[in-house]
Amino acid sequence: MKISKIFIFCCFLSFCLSQDKGLEFYQNQEYDEAKGYYENILLERGDNAQAHFGLGASSYQQGDIEVAKEGFQESLKTSDNNLRSKAFYNLGNTFYKNNKTNEALSFYRKALELNPNDKDALFNYEYLKYQKKPPEKDKDNQEQKDQEQKDQEQKDQEQKEEEQKEEEQKEEEQKEEEQKEEQQQGQEKQQDKMDSSNEEKDQDLTQAESILDALKQDEKIMQKKQISRAKSRKLAKDW
Repeated sequence: MKISKIFIFCCFLSFCLSQDKGLEFYQNQEYDEAKGYYENILLERGDNAQAHFGLGASSYQQGDIEVAKEGFQESLKTSDNNLRSKAFYNLGNTFYKNNKTNEALSFYRKALELNPNDKDALFNYEYLKYQKKPPEKDKDNQEQKDQEQKDQEQKDQEQKEEEQKEEEQKEEEQKEEEQKEEQQQGQEKQQDKMDSSNEEKDQDLTQAESILDALKQDEKIMQKKQISRAKSRKLAKDW
């Protein structure tokens, strides 16, 4: 929304004679002098709704929106409905400057309640109210865009879930494959162990057989020696 499309000039009032000097500064666009003038009045006299209003208007023209807002709010502490209406209108402008449309609408409405003939407040109120309600065509287009975006988000979510399932399935298959490899390696190790054990047993058996053969061979030799000795003794005896 462009600011130039609504009336955001600051309303000002012609105050009592003691404040005409401040009005003169303001009309001559000497806003710094006008602001200083109203600040002095407030220092001398304390609360003064008209001086607060003048301080707010001068600060608004200088771009000091926060001080302007405070000045207009303080100026509402008066029974002068004309002053209150202008203060509400200017507060609407300050909030609009800060892009707070709802608050601006509220202050424009309050200004109109006190002064239904305020054409500027009426225009700004109707303009902002219209801007908050887009045409039906634009609304339908927006709803269509929102639905398309929602459908696309759902589609993306489904695709993401499908990819996640595929990834989990791959991980599961890889895990099963690793388990199979581990089992196979375990079986091979067990088989190697058994083969090694059998080989050791075969070696022990071969060694035992060799020892037994050697013992048998020794026994045969001993038997031959004994027979030879026996014959020798017999021959000697016979002799």
